[in-house]
Amino acid sequence: MAALTGFALLTTALVVAPLAHGQVFNSQPYTAAPDPAVEQLRKRIEQLESDLRKATDRTEVLGAQLSDARRTADEANEGRKKLEADLAALLIRIETLEDAAGGAVSAGGGSAAAPTSLQTARSVDLTGSANNASPAPAPGAAAPVDLAAFPQDEEGFFNSAHALLLGGDFPASEQAFTSYLATYPKGAKAADAQYYLGESLLYQDNFADASGAYAKLIKSYPNSPNAATGMVKLARAMRGMGKTSDSCKTLDVMAKQFPKASAVAKQMAAQERQYAKCS
Repeated sequence: MAALTGFALLTTALVVAPLAHGQVFNSQPYTAAPDPAVEQLRKRIEQLESDLRKATDRTEVLGAQLSDARRTADEANEGRKKLEADLAALLIRIETLEDAAGGAVSAGGGSAAAPTSLQTARSVDLTGSANNASPAPAPGAAAPVDLAAFPQDEEGFFNSAHALLLGGDFPASEQAFTSYLATYPKGAKAADAQYYLGESLLYQDNFADASGAYAKLIKSYPNSPNAATGMVKLARAMRGMGKTSDSCKTLDVMAKQFPKASAVAKQMAAQERQYAKCS
């Protein structure tokens, strides 16, 4: 009986053993659990690769923008050079016109005979046309103003000259501003004095000398707050000499030279275009 029992156990072992062997070799391959440090490193590498791609894309965008900026700067520089050339040509043209009108004008150019009061002045009105209601003054030199009676400090002298202009005594203000510029060529009010000299001449219908005064303002004091307005007045003076084509060219240059001119200066330029019948 014991022998039969042992035989049965042996048989069972032989039958079961191949099944266990087969299960071992037919199961899925063993996979070790992921290492947290390795997984963290892998994610970090992926993030760095992503950042690198973004940085590369950004570099390409910035490179394109830089290229565009350089091209724009080059175009602006070319435009500036052309504008400077146009302005230089215009100033040369003004000097030529002055020569044709009777001689080039110096910084304080002498004016033609003129009345000594606002009531008798043959002036340019606000519409830019000549006011012929008052008779033309008789030939002769204007009575000289007593400059020795002016305050001898720079500011006081300037204010006295300006008061003459506001009072309508244009020949006297012309003499005063001419003297100021000769005495204080680099004074704090030199640019304003140059502009007001042009005004003094313009309101005497001395268009040739006025154009010279305004041209000097634009050339010597291009950053003056009065430079843009002075260029419009230059165009008006040129129109007064019958040079409407040059007047229109001056207004074209003004628009380019002073794109940020005040609203008043731009309005004056628009009106002057109408008077000169610019295209």
